[in-house]
Amino acid sequence: MPNFVFAPSAKQLLYYMLTRLFFYFLTGTLLGGATPAALGQAAKRPASPPKPYQAVDARMRQVPDSCTRSVAGLARYINASFTTDSDKARAAFGWVARNIRYDVENQYFIEFQRPVEIVVQETLNKRMGVCRHYAELYNALANQVGLPTYVVRGYGSLRTPVGHAWCASRLDGRWYLMEPTWAADKVVNGVAVARLDNDFFKVAPAQFIESHMPFDPLWQLLPAPRTPDQYQWGKPGSPLARPFAFADSLAEYGRQTPVQRLRATARRVEQNGVKSDLIYSYLVGLSREEENLRVEQHNQNVLLLNTVAATFNQGNDKLNQFVEYFNRQFLPKKPDDELRLLLPPIAADLIRTRALLATVNLPDSTHRRSVAEIQQLLGQAETRLRNSQEFMDHYLRTGRLLRPMLFMNISTLDGRNEMMR
Repeated sequence: MPNFVFAPSAKQLLYYMLTRLFFYFLTGTLLGGATPAALGQAAKRPASPPKPYQAVDARMRQVPDSCTRSVAGLARYINASFTTDSDKARAAFGWVARNIRYDVENQYFIEFQRPVEIVVQETLNKRMGVCRHYAELYNALANQVGLPTYVVRGYGSLRTPVGHAWCASRLDGRWYLMEPTWAADKVVNGVAVARLDNDFFKVAPAQFIESHMPFDPLWQLLPAPRTPDQYQWGKPGSPLARPFAFADSLAEYGRQTPVQRLRATARRVEQNGVKSDLIYSYLVGLSREEENLRVEQHNQNVLLLNTVAATFNQGNDKLNQFVEYFNRQFLPKKPDDELRLLLPPIAADLIRTRALLATVNLPDSTHRRSVAEIQQLLGQAETRLRNSQEFMDHYLRTGRLLRPMLFMNISTLDGRNEMMR
């Protein structure tokens, strides 16, 4: 018997295909758009882990607008909401990266000489800036919530016309690099596109050096810092006979005055190699910054010396008024309670004068003479005040009928009255 193969007609094939499509459509509709096979795969697939810092980021999205107008306001909110160093750093970092837009038009215009306080407040007001604005705002927030943080200046490539800025923060005893600018907006075809890239938060120094080169090798935070040439060619730092103890250097950096920091920074930059105009310009800027600091400190000391003189004159005038009152034998009379109040304000002025005088640092000869004159006059005034206080104490202990005798000149005492003795 011959074998026959059943061949379905075109109508039968069309009917079969439509039936199967209807079955899948009905199944997907009833089961929320998933086929049985897909549901089985979903049941076997492990749940994806939560995004890092999701809870911190969610909490920072709830910050009241009134808290975002100042560093102090944001810092209070962060300290009230988080306890660990890492969470506080993420809160500050995430808020800056999410809320500050990149200023594409001014991306090559970075004014490192402008006062930090002005840059920070301007960033909060405009919610826009370039690398320095991001770095300074994060730096201010991090330090305000108790995280030791510094702004680091450097570059991504020696071929770029301008430098760059980021931050270094110490969290739980370890140093990390923070790059709020690159974590924030991404520039696409000249337009800033909002995002938050976690790859630039809490970056290990060994990883960060692959894309960021600080002018000062200290901020590489590595035992074998790279030179500019090694960085440019992607080579590791040469092993040192003695590994660079950057932790000790950072501790010393924290204790230095602003001028000492500038000088130490310039020395390290020069030792590491000045290989480009960008690095040379940075060194020139350090020198200019040091000179500006010296001028500023000189002006502050001159103002301080003027304050010293004004404070001394105020106390000395009061002392002269008391002596005149003594010469009138305490007439018109005052109650004892009022007499007790005459000398303490004078003492306060002279004490403040001496305290302020100890902080004046003016090396030039003209101002040194002024300081010496004030010191001499202050010593004389302090002696007169002691005599006045001793007389006042004696006067108040003496009976009222005998008090007038205390003002009499006694020849056996060289004609000096009681107070002058």
